[in-house]
Amino acid sequence: MTPHNSYNQNGYYPATYVYPASPHPIVFRQYPTVDPATFMSSAKDMEKIMKDASLLLDKMAASRQFSYELMSAAQASQQQKVNTIINSTGITHIPKVRYTPDGLVLEFQSKNQLLHCCSLTLNLRWR
Repeated sequence: MTPHNSYNQNGYYPATYVYPASPHPIVFRQYPTVDPATFMSSAKDMEKIMKDASLLLDKMAASRQFSYELMSAAQASQQQKVNTIINSTGITHIPKVRYTPDGLVLEFQSKNQLLHCCSLTLNLRWR
């Protein structure tokens, strides 16, 4: 058994050995110990983001006046007015808003800035 000295595509040096009887390398990889704490925290943060996103989408879908005002302000690049309209819904995760000729892009971020754990991006068409 001889070591095969090469890095994989991710830049890691796997424990790879080429056995004389086999022309193909056999990889034995060590995985880190599984600790779901951060993963579970991300899921909890994402639940909160999705509730706020759902509230905002409900308002957009139910109120023609709300949608009209939001679209008009966005098309006129009135960022402050767009933010005020979105804030009026009472959501706590305020998305970053971008506009395209075809619609609106809303990016929700977790409030837990230490982990940068999760985000949700919504793309809504108006054309």
